[in-house]
Amino acid sequence: MAIIVFLDGVMRSENKTPIFEGISLYKSLNANGLVMLVCEDAEEAARWCKEHKLEDIDGFISNKTVGEYENKDFLKIQHQQSSGPLHLVVLADLELAKKCLENGIKTLVWLHPKYLSAKFRPDGRTGRKSWDDLVKELDHQIDLKMKDERLE
Repeated sequence: MAIIVFLDGVMRSENKTPIFEGISLYKSLNANGLVMLVCEDAEEAARWCKEHKLEDIDGFISNKTVGEYENKDFLKIQHQQSSGPLHLVVLADLELAKKCLENGIKTLVWLHPKYLSAKFRPDGRTGRKSWDDLVKELDHQIDLKMKDERLE
């Protein structure tokens, strides 16, 4: 069983900090079969994995594998397909996921919030409205609907 996991966007963020949930996903997938990591540079990715104590790496698919082409990420997936059946691709790029699905490749899209303002977080203190404010807003919306002539 071959699985491809994209290192950037799934296991690490843009500034190379680890995404622990993505690493957990990788470890759970790695227990079940061959998992290849897709990256830009295999040497840099191997160093990053070693720094973060990911030592059970099956292999890397880097730019050296497919060359410098326009659609290199999809070529990396096709390269792995050429060496045997591909069961799953885990990635964070929606356009690439669409292309994979159009070509019949099972895809798991990994979405991780890059930024979430404190006022939108459940544990954030700012931005919370009191219950009375919520009731007033609801009443105001109902009044606006009642007065709207388009809804009659």
